[in-house]
Amino acid sequence: MVNSIWPESNGGNKPLPAPDVVMARAGTPPDQLSPEAVEGILVNPIYTGVGPFPRMVKDEAWVRACAKLIEEEGTEQFLVNLLYVLRECLTAEST
Repeated sequence: MVNSIWPESNGGNKPLPAPDVVMARAGTPPDQLSPEAVEGILVNPIYTGVGPFPRMVKDEAWVRACAKLIEEEGTEQFLVNLLYVLRECLTAEST
């Protein structure tokens, strides 16, 4: 099992896709959000009440939206986008 998760056994030398989401700026009116910003919001677990952030989305809604995104864009792209938004949020929070 452990050997099956290492890069050599799962196509690990192939480069990961680039993030294709952006972080929406606080206060941006919904009608001015780009599709990339909307997806950045959907993929971001911060909105489920992680850490000091208030819960804005129920877990069930977030999980189902993310499952749909994984189905549409693939697991690797979803995970790259998830890491991107988490890093952006946590970097912004620490500055």
